[in-house]
Amino acid sequence: MNAEYLHAHKRGDAEHAHAVTGRAQRWLWIALFLTLGFSAVELIAGLWASSLALISDAGHMVTDAAALGLALLAQFIAKRPPSAKHSFGFGRAEALAAFVNCMVMLGLVIWIIIEAISRFQDPHPVAGLTVTIVAAIGLCVNLLVAWSLSRDKKSVNTRAALIHVMGDLLGSIAALVSGVVIQLSGWMQIEPLLSIFVSQRILKSTLSILKESYHFLMEGVPLHIDYVKVGHDLMGIDGVVTVHDLHVWEMSPGHPALIGHVEVKQMKQWPRILEKVSAMLRETYGIDHITLQPEEAGKQELEPIPVHVEKARHTALLSKEHHGHTDYVACSSPAGTHRMAYHTWGDPHNPSVLYCVHGLSRRGSDFRVMAEALCDRHYVVCPDIVGRGDSDYLANPMFYAIPQYVSDMVSLSSKLGVEKVNWFGTSMGGLIGMVYAAMPGNSVRRLLLNDVGPRIEAAALIRLASYVGKPFSYVNRHIALEKLNSICAPFGKHTDSEWELLNGPMLVQKNEQWILHYDPAIAVPFASVTPAIAKAGELAMWQSLQKIKCPILIVRGADSDLLSRETVTEMCTLNLKASSIEIPNTGHAPAFIKAEQIDIARQFFL
Repeated sequence: MNAEYLHAHKRGDAEHAHAVTGRAQRWLWIALFLTLGFSAVELIAGLWASSLALISDAGHMVTDAAALGLALLAQFIAKRPPSAKHSFGFGRAEALAAFVNCMVMLGLVIWIIIEAISRFQDPHPVAGLTVTIVAAIGLCVNLLVAWSLSRDKKSVNTRAALIHVMGDLLGSIAALVSGVVIQLSGWMQIEPLLSIFVSQRILKSTLSILKESYHFLMEGVPLHIDYVKVGHDLMGIDGVVTVHDLHVWEMSPGHPALIGHVEVKQMKQWPRILEKVSAMLRETYGIDHITLQPEEAGKQELEPIPVHVEKARHTALLSKEHHGHTDYVACSSPAGTHRMAYHTWGDPHNPSVLYCVHGLSRRGSDFRVMAEALCDRHYVVCPDIVGRGDSDYLANPMFYAIPQYVSDMVSLSSKLGVEKVNWFGTSMGGLIGMVYAAMPGNSVRRLLLNDVGPRIEAAALIRLASYVGKPFSYVNRHIALEKLNSICAPFGKHTDSEWELLNGPMLVQKNEQWILHYDPAIAVPFASVTPAIAKAGELAMWQSLQKIKCPILIVRGADSDLLSRETVTEMCTLNLKASSIEIPNTGHAPAFIKAEQIDIARQFFL
């Protein structure tokens, strides 16, 4: 079996070719001939007229000729078919040529600016008429070359060469203007002044193409594709349980590719699922080179882990001391000291730490299922925020507020010696995370905000006020659990066993009555908030969001009454590090107890 057979595409394979087809090479040859020929004319005229504008423009055109030659060479190489040593072909040659061209252009711009500053301080006499005539001819030549190259808009390689030519075009205009000004006024400084202006204009375009070609060479996700949204859309396909080991990149400019593992409910459904996945990726993202490995849910293994790491994790997971362990950290408030409980899963020596911080009336046990799923990769820490669960109650309930909670989390980080932390915050836990991540010198690496933002909708405040801190006492645990489940119905549909996992720990028995785990006084500061205080708090949260430097993922329940789509849009606009995902058929807030939701966190915190 030879390499040609292995590279061949058959029905159902990607529609692109591994070898890059010819992209208007005729126009590149015409541009090269015109550019190289006229550069000699400008150089001679510039030396005779002592014109920096003409000499710099001639230098531009020589580098343009080299850029065009490099572009032609890159296209020639890119057209070569794949081989046994280069199974993807040579499409990356074009991006490499673009990167080299931009680096050369940067050097040329720096030289022109330095020379212009020198001439501005020590003007040279210039023959204005000669400059005007030659610049006018050069302008026509550059317009023709730019027009020919602009006919190929897809190739980053040709676009990089076009930047060189646009630099010449601006240079010719600058030379023409300077020639006219010198003839009319004799002001020699116009030449270096315009040369600096032109160089600055060229620099912006050069840096843009340089960034794009570098991103491509480093196999970055195509700039027009949202990686997290791709994963979410894949998991939205009927029959798909979850997706992992997902990678998106470009094989050659304009040809995105995707590989990954897909867990399905039943392997016999795979042909139908693959057809739907392929159609979705092609129509939504333009991805037609797709390689997916199907796995039946529950039967696949995690990626291989080095033996010494696996042994250490296995020991930690078997140890009750390190798995599901509860500990306490001493904290302080203006009213005195208190203890905050926290529950941990995984290896405490793992440098990858994940904080999971719960909502207003919840506790750290909310994250047990997710912690058990992620503790192979992270040391998962789930605190009971003060006034909840196993933590102490505060003597003064007015300190049940975000500043106190942030202070307690700082104390926890200090005790654990955390240098970098991933933060998963549901509702109130997300607000605490926003303030924590906005603090100078904070340790937050990535921040997932689960159905919360700076603005809390009025409907959600009314709903929360209807049950937080209100009497809750039942003799029968089953009835108490059913009541609590009805309160938490917006979490989404769950089985009886899932509701037990979520809400079972929320109930504690006291004096033969089943009550909620938290101090009812947490409702006191909540009830005392006036419209003015609420507005000031919202403004402070927006300011915190703006200061956050780490990547942010906003997860919204599609039916949430607390976080609106408009607020999510504002958040992503205010902080460009933020992206969002919406979970269907769920309100406030997604419980992250189901595999497909947990996988969102797994992928984000990789």
